[in-house]
Amino acid sequence: MTDWSEIDNKLLDPTWYTKPEEFHAGFRQLRDEDPIHWTENDAYGRHHWSITRYDDVKEYLLDPARLSSREDTRVPRSPKRRTPEEKHAQGWDIQIATTDDPLHNLYRRPINKHFSVPAIARLANDVERIVDEILAEVSERGSCDLIEDIAAQLPGKVVFRMLGVPESDWNYLQEACWQWLAAADPRFTIDGDEVATSLYGQKKLLEYGTELALERRRNPKDDFATVIGNLEIDGDKLSLHEMKVWFTTMIGGGLETTRNAGGVGLWLFMQHPDQRQLLIDDPSLVKGAVEEVLRWASPAKNRLRVATENFDFHGKRIRAGDWVVAFLASANHDERVFEDPHKFDIRRTPNPHLALGEGIHLCLGRNLARLELATLFRKTLAALPDLHPVDSGEPTWIADRSVTGFTTLPVEYTPVSSGAMESV
Repeated sequence: MTDWSEIDNKLLDPTWYTKPEEFHAGFRQLRDEDPIHWTENDAYGRHHWSITRYDDVKEYLLDPARLSSREDTRVPRSPKRRTPEEKHAQGWDIQIATTDDPLHNLYRRPINKHFSVPAIARLANDVERIVDEILAEVSERGSCDLIEDIAAQLPGKVVFRMLGVPESDWNYLQEACWQWLAAADPRFTIDGDEVATSLYGQKKLLEYGTELALERRRNPKDDFATVIGNLEIDGDKLSLHEMKVWFTTMIGGGLETTRNAGGVGLWLFMQHPDQRQLLIDDPSLVKGAVEEVLRWASPAKNRLRVATENFDFHGKRIRAGDWVVAFLASANHDERVFEDPHKFDIRRTPNPHLALGEGIHLCLGRNLARLELATLFRKTLAALPDLHPVDSGEPTWIADRSVTGFTTLPVEYTPVSSGAMESV
């Protein structure tokens, strides 16, 4: 009989996820031997179910009635219960990722049209210009940090411009965002306390968002802050609390996934020159490339749900109140669905990955993320065709239980004059 104690205590250990070969081996063992696994996770401080096979994870994501999102959208930094007062202060009481229907639908329905395929397609020229700006800033240097100087710049510039945030405030908000979402990163952790750091960063975003939306309610402009400030639900404009939660949702959702998938994606192309050349030779492959990066990287490693009732799930008895964690990073590498799953293949088809979720909580910003990533990959590889890691070094993986990405990745390339960049 398998002794699961070691894996149980690693499943939510942030440092485990800096070792891809090790955690993927652990996931494979779970998929093969106990795909719906009761996890006695004393290291984290909370026992929970771990679901690792693709079919089971997809079924889980499509069952919001029995599996509620009320606790959090992913495994939180602390297993401690949030009080109603804490949830309200942090915006979790009405945030679309942490609400169930009918409240979830009430808040999501009015905003859906702003993230539709046609609405996002209208941003294509803006995203192209932003990527050109980013590449022009680094092209003549011959070296840069791929994450800080390229991958993180794109979603920040796109989202802040969409919201109408003054450029003088971008650095402040970007720092607040990383304090909130990447609090385990030593560059952002305050006094070694990642929980307090995350709350501090979120608080700064909430406060800023409230003031900006109120200003746009008084003085409308052609930006998304004006949309938030004047959005109506059942004929009434949003309250202060609702406005600040929507602003924070936009910032957090808009920056994190694209930054991490963009950085990992460009690294994957550097590691697989055949795939890089395929895309350079045939830019029409970029849509498939984006989907393969999302599958391979799985920028969100897990999803958390809380059982609302007792029920049987493929032979296991789930009880009301149990935490049930679905590991997207495992599902997207399930050999039962994806042939040679650890191989990076931009022509992989079909590619039904779950990186952006499924069901009612399917990622709201998925069309924007896809547009940004497609533009980033296509233009960066064309502009810097010999992009490579410094000394062929390994990237520094984010030590985080819930997100996949790099903290830093120094790269080199043949310098290109900014004038020559105009032809790319």
